[in-house]
Amino acid sequence: MTRPRILAIICIFAMLAGLSSCGKTDGRKNARLHSEDSIYAISYADELYNIKIDSPQCFIYDVANDILVFSKGEDKVVYPGSTSKLITALFTLSVLSAEMVITAGDELDMVKPGSSIAYIKKGHMLTVEMLIQAMMMPSGNDAAYVLSAAVGRAIRNDDGMSAQDAVSAFIEDINAYCLQIGLCGTVITTPDGYAGDEQYTTTEDMAIVAKLACQNEIISEYASLAKANVVYASGHTNTWINTNKLLDPESAYYSPYVKGLKTGSISGEYSLVFCFEFDDGRKYIAGLFGADNKNARFKDANTIISYFEEAIFT
Repeated sequence: MTRPRILAIICIFAMLAGLSSCGKTDGRKNARLHSEDSIYAISYADELYNIKIDSPQCFIYDVANDILVFSKGEDKVVYPGSTSKLITALFTLSVLSAEMVITAGDELDMVKPGSSIAYIKKGHMLTVEMLIQAMMMPSGNDAAYVLSAAVGRAIRNDDGMSAQDAVSAFIEDINAYCLQIGLCGTVITTPDGYAGDEQYTTTEDMAIVAKLACQNEIISEYASLAKANVVYASGHTNTWINTNKLLDPESAYYSPYVKGLKTGSISGEYSLVFCFEFDDGRKYIAGLFGADNKNARFKDANTIISYFEEAIFT
């Protein structure tokens, strides 16, 4: 039996027993338990389960009321793909200063063929902040490896570490970081999310990650940009386009309410974590996982946004 399937079985029994140390994963139950905290939670408990989305796994989190109001497929593991770059970004900023300049090196040789990249080359110099932008916008796997090597060397206080050893140190410590921030069902094996079923998470863990990412000014700023012309610390120039079609005014899936956050794909499964906010201040975070094509996740996102805009509050 594979490790992810074992985790899924453990999660099911934990939910049934009501003993999960990671918190409640049933969005309907969660909303009812918190109904005294929010007038909206009463509506969430029943009305939200009429929403029609195709993605097999989903969470919706109400930021203002601090409630996970909807969860679908929470009894199965999530294969996050590049949405795990949000964890890489959070961990990086807990170790390195945003202003630190990093020179890209041999860690770029570790980027797998076919990866989404930000076109960073050996010898290019970028700040940590710009490398996070490179992960958030064009979903640069190259940026993820450059950051992970720098973090690994910083943690071990060894600037002379090989790229392989530095990235290995990063992987070891990011898993400890996951536990520190309350991710009880997450295992990270790569900094970019380009992995098989050995890298996995849960809808509840990704809700925690998304909440922290939205609260981080650097991550949220760059995750919300549709396009940017950038100049590296080394003087090289580039243009980055966000992979999130919800941010593109020329896309059929564009929404003016969306503020980010991150797309992901792996082995034919497509994911999306996004933040949306209405003019009256209502703010939500949602995650969609396991969609069978890249546009289905954006269609589901539009469905969720429309539902909150029209169904519950009109």
